[in-house]
Amino acid sequence: MLLLLLALCFLPALCGSSVQAEVMYQISEGELNQLQSNLTELKADSEKKQSLLNEQQKQLQIVNEQLEKSRALNEEMQTSLVKAKISFSEYEKEAEQKVRTKTGQRNLWIAIAAICATAAISK
Repeated sequence: MLLLLLALCFLPALCGSSVQAEVMYQISEGELNQLQSNLTELKADSEKKQSLLNEQQKQLQIVNEQLEKSRALNEEMQTSLVKAKISFSEYEKEAEQKVRTKTGQRNLWIAIAAICATAAISK
């Protein structure tokens, strides 16, 4: 058992240590202040960009809503146009029928007038 514990203790040394010490760097107070200033500036820029992104997302949502309304209105207009075309076509057919009827009546009255005139002349 003791031998097993000794083997476990020396195992990392035999296999090569996987633990590495962190490398330490020294910087001056001025460099530290500059890094902090840069970090603050980057944070402010990031917040501005996030705010701009949020505003653009809101605007995009508004534009998408308007686009949907426009599509719905366009669909309504298309439906209305189809109905108007159908209605106009029916009206056109009715008008043609009335013209044919009036033409037939006119021709009938002309024929009746011609017969009456002929009868009046022959007497």
